[in-house]
Amino acid sequence: MAASSPGISRRQVLKAFAAFGAALVTGDALAARIETTLRPRNLHARLLNRDRHLRLERPAAGEVATFCYFRKGKGWDLKGYRQGCRILRDVKYKSTVKINVKLLDLLFLIQAWLRINKLPTRILVNSGYRTPQHNATLEGAARQSLHIRGMAADIRIPGVSVERLGRLVRAIGAGGVGFYPSKGFIHVDVGRVRTWRASALAEPGQEEWALAVLDQGEHFA
Repeated sequence: MAASSPGISRRQVLKAFAAFGAALVTGDALAARIETTLRPRNLHARLLNRDRHLRLERPAAGEVATFCYFRKGKGWDLKGYRQGCRILRDVKYKSTVKINVKLLDLLFLIQAWLRINKLPTRILVNSGYRTPQHNATLEGAARQSLHIRGMAADIRIPGVSVERLGRLVRAIGAGGVGFYPSKGFIHVDVGRVRTWRASALAEPGQEEWALAVLDQGEHFA
């Protein structure tokens, strides 16, 4: 019999998958527990230890991109990476920048976990990179938004609620996760870890949502 390899066993991986699925059903408390369970076992590193394919849709531009931005044993795929930068560009201001590769990895992990849990996997990008000029026109957007630095995206998954998607991303261990239920999307970024929710404003005539940052993260929303 061959010697067992170091790291996590197949049984441990299956247990982690099962626990993760339970987190999506039972809420934030268990989601927090699974986050601490997965990280020490380096499961995400193993998920990333393969060719990294992404399929992203950009409704505002009528575009769909399927690309491989990293190839196991070879490293970053420049052609695929450029496709990722383009689909995450500022569509309104027609500006493309170098997207932080950690954001691509986060989107990859989100899509992987959706597939593992047999959930819809279509990632629709409402917003990726924003020029400073574009960002300044948006009510509620932070001046130093991570969108400006190519480190954030606003996404939605048809068939997956904002709450469920947000819990999934929190369990993955993203940086910032913002919930926008009235708008039907979540904000994800690769900045520091924090969470906030959008709430309705009392004053009539204003937007139906406002940032409610829970941990003094107003400059990173």
